Amino acid sequence: MADDPLPSLADLDRRLKEARNDVLGPPERDAPSRTSSAFGSAMRLGVEFASGFVVGGLIGWALDRWFGSRPWLMVVFFLLGAAAGTLNLIRSARRLQAEAEASEEQDSSTRG
Repeated sequence: MADDPLPSLADLDRRLKEARNDVLGPPERDAPSRTSSAFGSAMRLGVEFASGFVVGGLIGWALDRWFGSRPWLMVVFFLLGAAAGTLNLIRSARRLQAEAEASEEQDSSTRG
């Protein structure tokens, strides 16, 4: 095996990275663009909000079918799901805002 003319995987990986850097330049370490990041965040917030309604409604519907108490449990669990979705939306929005403020502070401290 020591006389094997094929390069090792680590050597091949190193040579590929060198060739990629020669052709494309060094990889950029910047954060993704704000537009795509904002769109992704908006989509995530919307899904989290809507999923509370859907999950609550489905649980209520299933319990109503099981207990035969239509539509009361569905209404109750739909409202609970709405409350849970709203709380998840608020928590996520606060977390995203804190991350954005932290990245802005970091950007301003590295510039000046």
